[in-house]
Amino acid sequence: MNWDTYFYNLCNAVSKNSKCLSRNLGAVITRDKYIISTGYNGPPSGGSHCSDPKYREWLFHKANAEGIAPLSMKWNRMSYESILTDNQCPRIHMGYKSGEGLEYCQAAHAERNAIYTAARLGHSVEGSTIYLNWIIPCFECCKAIINSGITEVVVTELKDYEQIGIIGRNLLEEANIKLREYNFK
Repeated sequence: MNWDTYFYNLCNAVSKNSKCLSRNLGAVITRDKYIISTGYNGPPSGGSHCSDPKYREWLFHKANAEGIAPLSMKWNRMSYESILTDNQCPRIHMGYKSGEGLEYCQAAHAERNAIYTAARLGHSVEGSTIYLNWIIPCFECCKAIINSGITEVVVTELKDYEQIGIIGRNLLEEANIKLREYNFK
């Protein structure tokens, strides 16, 4: 097994810890083939997940107070009990597509959680590689990758997370961050 395959498999294992109802992603930060940190998409330490009924109740009332029409159309057709217990991402109920309505999601992306964990544990990620079991990171994650000192990003596919506007790929290229797909050979 080559190193790319090894770290890809670790990303998949790490992603199993995610409680995200939308997507389970993992990140592994390495330097010289040693693991510095890992992360998966999820809320801050000690924070509730979007499947937590208390969080869903708070979100339901907050969104209704803000007059979010898609929420009213989808969630109001459901019983209050099913709103608190179903297994679908609340943002989908609110009518948002992937990557939209993130102000209603308290989870951080796997990339940022791996960087935060390294910082919390006192591990520098300067000159490291971040492996992801996903496509090119979002704009916000790319800013974190650049500012943390990571120098290489390895993804499953050179596909952009954002479809319009300034995208993460542009930031990575501008910062001379190496971006590549896994080599599974």
